[in-house]
Amino acid sequence: MDVITIESKAYHELMGKIEKILRYIEKEEKAKAEYGNRLVTNDELAEILGISKRTLQRMRSADRISYKIIYGRCYYALHDIEEAIRNKSLYCNPQNLKELRHNFELKSRRVKDGAIG
Repeated sequence: MDVITIESKAYHELMGKIEKILRYIEKEEKAKAEYGNRLVTNDELAEILGISKRTLQRMRSADRISYKIIYGRCYYALHDIEEAIRNKSLYCNPQNLKELRHNFELKSRRVKDGAIG
């Protein structure tokens, strides 16, 4: 077993960098969890996938896509949609999904900053 010695200053710098990495990872995990729990409406999903609302209805009827009914409206969890895209049960233009993520991040930041009530 080797023993490595370093100066106190170098040790504190190293610990600071490790803590910074940890904060970044925690922040990213939290953002990912918030994004994954986001629900999108029928209209939003139809636009994201580039399909009609009737096609979404057919997919729901065929159990190709999971959904929730809340107060009579249909909602889809983003993590379920992304999983269906990864499993190739759904096709989506990658640019649309990128835009959705970007818009969600912008909206989340505005909510945190108090810009949206």
